[in-house]
Amino acid sequence: MGLNLKNFEEKMVKVGMVCPCPIEHEICCNVLELGDEEKLAGRAIASKIYNNINLIAISAGPGKIQSASATQLIIDIFHPNYIFDVGGAGALSSELRINDIVCVRNAYEYDVCDADDFSCFPSDLVVGTVITKLLSCKPKIMEEFSDWVTLHSSARLIIGNLASGERNIAGEKLKQDLYERLGAIACNWETSAVLKTAQLNNVSAFSFRVITDTASENMKEEMEKNWERALKTLCTVLKEFIFHEWLYRISKIL
Repeated sequence: MGLNLKNFEEKMVKVGMVCPCPIEHEICCNVLELGDEEKLAGRAIASKIYNNINLIAISAGPGKIQSASATQLIIDIFHPNYIFDVGGAGALSSELRINDIVCVRNAYEYDVCDADDFSCFPSDLVVGTVITKLLSCKPKIMEEFSDWVTLHSSARLIIGNLASGERNIAGEKLKQDLYERLGAIACNWETSAVLKTAQLNNVSAFSFRVITDTASENMKEEMEKNWERALKTLCTVLKEFIFHEWLYRISKIL
């Protein structure tokens, strides 16, 4: 009896991973053991098929414009079931530690709003991930994965909101406003652009960001010190989540 290619394709889960900075893409490729590297519209891409998961990771370039265009490119060419936004982030909550992994629930595009407007944040500048739906219908699966992370890595997995925008957190007041008014526990440049692009294309999305710094005046020095080690921790966790049944189980639930 011949192989039913249609059924095989239906079972395959396709994942597009957006890595803003070259080091993020490089470490993802190394830890996740991605191969077949080539160029797509000037961007480096690499891929892997394993355990019914077909993953393509793209080196987007830092910032919202490059990340949004890379996300659209992957969606147009690859037609993924999921988009993953991955990389580093700064901590807004004092409870977060270096190497902690934030599994993003909602991202707030804060750089186009004044802090005085945070209490009535425009809804079209907020974009969510599939985590909200997953927690409402099957919360235990993320609890189990969080336990796995704690047991098998040097990190903690924490679900929370993230502030995303191309505006450095230069002072404690902005940091406090983002944390207290938006409930954002971490911040970065690109997440809202990746998630919004996915949303506009009706593609489900995840965001996993690892804490590399405390979003302070010493951000650059902290990030340079911690970036590589933190990214390796993140990618080890992503390797488990994507290729070892967790994502496939979630796909059958959603």
